[in-house]
Amino acid sequence: MRKLYTYGLAVIENNKILLCESYAFKDLILPGGIKEDDELHVDNLLREISEELGDEAVLDVASLKYLGNFEDLAAGEGDTLVEIELYAGAVSGRLKPSYEIKRLHWYSAKDDRDQLSAVIKNKILPYLIENKYLVN
Repeated sequence: MRKLYTYGLAVIENNKILLCESYAFKDLILPGGIKEDDELHVDNLLREISEELGDEAVLDVASLKYLGNFEDLAAGEGDTLVEIELYAGAVSGRLKPSYEIKRLHWYSAKDDRDQLSAVIKNKILPYLIENKYLVN
């Protein structure tokens, strides 16, 4: 089975987490992306936030907090595992979907989980609820 190593950003406001609906598949995913070469998490997240959330979105690098690594099936790919190195952090500025992203969703822990990617549904969301980042 193939494996992808990615960085993800958990932007949480008003008890909701920001998720992205990609053009490539139906599952909701976190902002972030595949690690390129020896890219550090800060560099990846700065690049991906701009690419996915628009040119006016600004990542507050000082707000980044490592939450852990989470692994499950990759969104849109039945034969691929994804490992996400997850950070909580804040983004300011006007957020708008980019050319890669169809829509942005503010997702509540009480919303329908069927639309979530496997790693968010099975690993990340339970972690965020258990550790009180989100209240169910």
